[in-house]
Amino acid sequence: MGISVRARRWVVLACFLLAAPLQSQTPVGNPQTFTLKSQPYQRPEACLPCHQRQYNELRQSVKSGYRNVSPLFNGLELAGNFLSGGRLRPVYGDSTKLRADGQPFGGNYASATSYVHINQVQAGFCLGCHNTNIVLKGEDPSTREVPEVNALGNAFLPDTIRPLRDYHLVDASGHQILPAEPGGPAPPGARPSLGAAGISCDVCHNVMSPAIDRSFQRDGFANTSLRLFPSISKVGPFLFPVAVKGNFHVSSGDPDRIDYIRSPTLCNGCHDVRVPGGGSLMAFETNINAGGAGVTHYRLENLSTEWALGAYNSTRNPFGRVIRCQDCHMSLYPYAGESTYTVGGLTVKSPTPAVMAENFAAVPGVSTAYNTPLQRRQVSTHYMTGIDVPLMGVDELRARLGPDYPDPLTGGLDEYGHPTALKQRREDLLKAAVRIYLDKSDKSVQMGGTFNVRVTCIALTGHRFPAGFSQERTTYINLTVKDRNGFVLYQSGYLVDKPHPDTGEMEPDGNLDDEDQEHLIAIADPGRRIVPFQAGPVNNGHTNQVFSPGPDNGPEARVYIGRPAGLVLFRNELTRIFLPGAPANSSLGRRDAAGNPILVTRPHFEETFSAGFANGVDNFRSLQPLRPTTFRYEIHLPTEHELEELGVHIEGPLQVHAQVDFEHFPPLFLRFIARTTSQNGPAGRNLHLMDEQLIDTYLKNNRNIASADLTVDLTR
Repeated sequence: MGISVRARRWVVLACFLLAAPLQSQTPVGNPQTFTLKSQPYQRPEACLPCHQRQYNELRQSVKSGYRNVSPLFNGLELAGNFLSGGRLRPVYGDSTKLRADGQPFGGNYASATSYVHINQVQAGFCLGCHNTNIVLKGEDPSTREVPEVNALGNAFLPDTIRPLRDYHLVDASGHQILPAEPGGPAPPGARPSLGAAGISCDVCHNVMSPAIDRSFQRDGFANTSLRLFPSISKVGPFLFPVAVKGNFHVSSGDPDRIDYIRSPTLCNGCHDVRVPGGGSLMAFETNINAGGAGVTHYRLENLSTEWALGAYNSTRNPFGRVIRCQDCHMSLYPYAGESTYTVGGLTVKSPTPAVMAENFAAVPGVSTAYNTPLQRRQVSTHYMTGIDVPLMGVDELRARLGPDYPDPLTGGLDEYGHPTALKQRREDLLKAAVRIYLDKSDKSVQMGGTFNVRVTCIALTGHRFPAGFSQERTTYINLTVKDRNGFVLYQSGYLVDKPHPDTGEMEPDGNLDDEDQEHLIAIADPGRRIVPFQAGPVNNGHTNQVFSPGPDNGPEARVYIGRPAGLVLFRNELTRIFLPGAPANSSLGRRDAAGNPILVTRPHFEETFSAGFANGVDNFRSLQPLRPTTFRYEIHLPTEHELEELGVHIEGPLQVHAQVDFEHFPPLFLRFIARTTSQNGPAGRNLHLMDEQLIDTYLKNNRNIASADLTVDLTR
């Protein structure tokens, strides 16, 4: 077959470029020896003129700003600091702090090339993923946004502690300003700092490679195991990019960098979370990088590992190809049509992943040197839709993140005809996550007999469902059995409106979004004030919540072996395990007459809301993707005589309804944060992050994200 002269010219040019890549766009060695012109981390607005679409989409993502001002994130970070002695805040390269042996610490969490001491990992732990560039920027003391923890940890004593979001505000001149009260409203005229932007454009597009030495298992997973370098060389998904107008940046042609940003391994760098702690019981997790045997840890969050071990990281899935993280969270999913397939004998209809938009990568006529025309090609969206909706009103969001911050609850359609509002996108994503079936249930039942309802659930996500850390996400089955007139014969997974006096709600308020399922009751333990520094920091902060069973609490092993009673709950579980010889948790009241803790004589297990107090996570109580799981409810129907005594008449057929309900954040968890950061918490004063009014106003959970119904014949 012949080839035209024009085509031959393009082939020659391509071969030349492949044989001799532009040295100015190709990283040499590692970031420490990278010689291309450096460039400070940019605000997203700097990218706006050329990348209007990406900017608009990213502003809808909770990663872009909201996570860093979130009352929940800020409260959880403080709760961890109350227990860690204040080591979760940044320690920079010029620090001489926190070494247990009294020697200079040297090197912060985000810039360390390997870990040799637990404090090195703990320093800046939360900000490592939430605001990596701000931690790195702090290496220059003159531009430090988040203050360095001081020599004695006094930044975390009650008189001086502030939520992290207080530091993400500047005045019109760019100088940092702080709210009048810790955690309080943004001062008049305040503007968002660079740190308020969260995971912005530069964080991903300055990435060089995985940071193998910074990952506990030397696998590039977890805790910002990313090698970043702030330069004018930005990496995108395309080879042979067009030159940028004004040389604001150059586009990397390095195929390794391009492959990395297109790969799920980029996401792996943050979307596992491995928590350092000297008390970890996970011995198999302690074999980390050389010299780091003293850094034990447990897995708090396993999203990337779950994906890597699952069916979507292979061709053994209904789509016959690897489905990357980007194929659901940066594509047209769940709005790009539906696919029908069979899994485990079940017929499933769900949205199709990996359908990318056809569009321009930048604004034509604005973004390119010499007005070089752009071609349409497959591009990523930057909504990065997840399952969060801000627990803040739009006015407060805009006061902290800028006047153009979109309302997460309202919005129109984008250029593809898809919703832009974060709330709607979240709901549509959740409805694509799971399916439920009743086909295996008994088809007929007799009064006084046993009725077996079999509910089959299947997760369609790339990782377990729900994902995320422990009590952050909760999913459960809401099951009811009624007669034809609506009389309830059985129910599980129900909500009851009730007061919450521990956070000031003295009467039921008619709102079920702020209620937990009736399977668990938590006893408040906000803790005591931290004892000021004396011979050493003595931490008497909060310890734990104590849980007791509620009326719908099933056997402990319910989700493992399908025992036919109680609630079917899908949730990872943050735990504290006490081995024999260890002091029992003081919140249990296990103390002798002299007030000393009683030592545990046998293994003792507690569920906790605080990662700083935990030493393990049960990550196996959630649904495994593409693996149907059937749960049996053994329901004993009353006899005719029993019903007569109650004055009840039952008419068939029976109606069975099963639905999957999803809690954005369990109210128990939010009330834990409210207590921990209130005036009764360890700080001894109100940190203005969470209260009952906020919970009642902004917590909106998604019920009935999947459902099934069955009609059952009733015989006498």
